[in-house]
Amino acid sequence: NQNFSAGNNENSMEVHIAMDGEANLDFLNIPLTIPEMTLPYTTFTTPQVKDFSLWERTGLKEFLRTTKQSFDLSVKAQYKKNKNRHSISIPLDGFYDFISQNIKSFNKHFEKGRDNALDFLTKSYNTIHVPRSLHKLSLPDFKVPRSSNNIFIPAMGNITYDFSFKSSFITLNTNAGLYNQVNIVAHFLSSSSSFIHALQYKLEGTSSLMRKRGLKLATALSLSNKFVEGSHDSTLSLTKKNMEASVTTTAKVQIPILRMNFKQELNGNTKSKPTVFSAIELKYDFNCPKLSSTAKGAVDHKLSLEGLTSYFSIESSTKGDVKGLVLSQGYSGSITSEANTYLNSKGTRSSVKLQGASKVDGIW
Repeated sequence: NQNFSAGNNENSMEVHIAMDGEANLDFLNIPLTIPEMTLPYTTFTTPQVKDFSLWERTGLKEFLRTTKQSFDLSVKAQYKKNKNRHSISIPLDGFYDFISQNIKSFNKHFEKGRDNALDFLTKSYNTIHVPRSLHKLSLPDFKVPRSSNNIFIPAMGNITYDFSFKSSFITLNTNAGLYNQVNIVAHFLSSSSSFIHALQYKLEGTSSLMRKRGLKLATALSLSNKFVEGSHDSTLSLTKKNMEASVTTTAKVQIPILRMNFKQELNGNTKSKPTVFSAIELKYDFNCPKLSSTAKGAVDHKLSLEGLTSYFSIESSTKGDVKGLVLSQGYSGSITSEANTYLNSKGTRSSVKLQGASKVDGIW
């Protein structure tokens, strides 16, 4: 079954789509028997397959749970109109004056041509009588209407979107919206539910643009799942005196052979002097018993920038270590790197440090 509807009035526009259906998969329970067969032009014979159930043997039973399947889908989009309007000024006076002058000039040419034509007829044909009223023949008056010098554009309204899907093994829901109120706000939410834990998730995001005392853009995202989690937060603000930005991102991966944590930070501003600071952290733990291999370690990186018209400096540091096994062979290693540079009108100062170590059991 399928339904579709659309509407438009002075307050809103919307579209709605709905679908639902049912299916009976009992036929998959009927056992199949396939006899031995010899492939054409070969001596290869396929073995006999007896009482083979597609429902039981292909994994459909664990995935779908029941042979009675159904689904329900719904999609709705709506736009709520804004009664406010933005006025854009367009200087049309010059255009109106240009048209009016051309109309007056055309009328003069018409009157001159009329008089010449009537004089020619009168002098060329003495017997013809030209009515005096023809000397008063003129074009109809035409006046360019002067409309407003402004064009009015409707302000952005609110847009919403809703999606849902339901079946015997999973349910999906998604909602999104863009709202123009005191601030401009965008929101997104998507989630699922299922008896299969790997298919369950929740993804949510919000972004807002604030226009009071400058501009400020704030964004937040989050994801949660059995195997992956993550978040992101960022702000960017602009004023007449200052610019400031900050970003934070985290992620977590947890699967049978790998565990990993990641974090990244970035901050910068121009309050007293332009400065930027960045930091990245990564921790991981890999374990694969089938390959007799492991790896566990961490990486830490930091970077800072600072500058004015009179000087500039940069500092960077990186640290990393790892320890594990490759086919039961033990190994380990570490590295440290530091660098900095300072520059001004009088000179430059720099330093670099690099230190590393490694070890493989029984080899070096």
